[in-house]
Amino acid sequence: MRRAREASSLAQVDICRPFGWGAPKVSRLESGQREGSPLDIVTYLAKAGTEPAEFDRLKKLAESPANGYDLQRHPENMPDLLPTFDFLHASAKTMTFYEPRRIPSLLQSEQYAEVMLRHNRNPKDPLIKEALQARLSRQQVLQSVAEGFDATFYIDEVALHDPTMRSVLDEQLLQLVITSTVPHCHVHIIPSDSFDDELQTAFGFFEDYDGNSVLAVHTATAMLVLEDVEDLAPYLRKLNELRETAPNEKESTEKISSAARP
Repeated sequence: MRRAREASSLAQVDICRPFGWGAPKVSRLESGQREGSPLDIVTYLAKAGTEPAEFDRLKKLAESPANGYDLQRHPENMPDLLPTFDFLHASAKTMTFYEPRRIPSLLQSEQYAEVMLRHNRNPKDPLIKEALQARLSRQQVLQSVAEGFDATFYIDEVALHDPTMRSVLDEQLLQLVITSTVPHCHVHIIPSDSFDDELQTAFGFFEDYDGNSVLAVHTATAMLVLEDVEDLAPYLRKLNELRETAPNEKESTEKISSAARP
């Protein structure tokens, strides 16, 4: 919401004055504390001159239950179609990802992503093209030059040698090598002998510019967004374990380069 206001070159006082609101109320709305009513949200967005598509997206986000979590269903293996998923990436200052046995979606080449999306689907399913376009478009966040932006990826070494992806793996590995040289992208390869069979759930941890933290957990047909500290704790512990297990970025890049050699 804050970005919608700033895009219209409005200060908080410009939102407050017409409605008799205090600045703290606008601050709470913008920081996601959800103390405003649905009418407050709509009023704010209308005053900010929000574009219709963005208006609908933010309104849906604001109306989601403030119960510490949000469960959103999606077509099998296509969280890309969820507006919330896109918003989490677009608003993040830092992001950390782990997707067992596969290349994280934010780093996937077009061919690799298409193979993943076509799995168990009718090849003519129009959702494949829609989800692919959404996935590739979302990858543009990695081109961010915003101060403090940072993205970290933990990738299982087995994903670098996946025989089921052999036809698209060469291009994918080359893209990984290139991405690993980007200063704000940190790629770490988890050695095969450290693979955790008990953890088969993909998840991403997001921190925004206002200091809010959420974690998105993925199943085949739903995304669970967690906000409460107690719910985040086990996943943050897992990230700490991955951080301790993974070799540094230089060694990880060498593993990728080695896998890319014929």
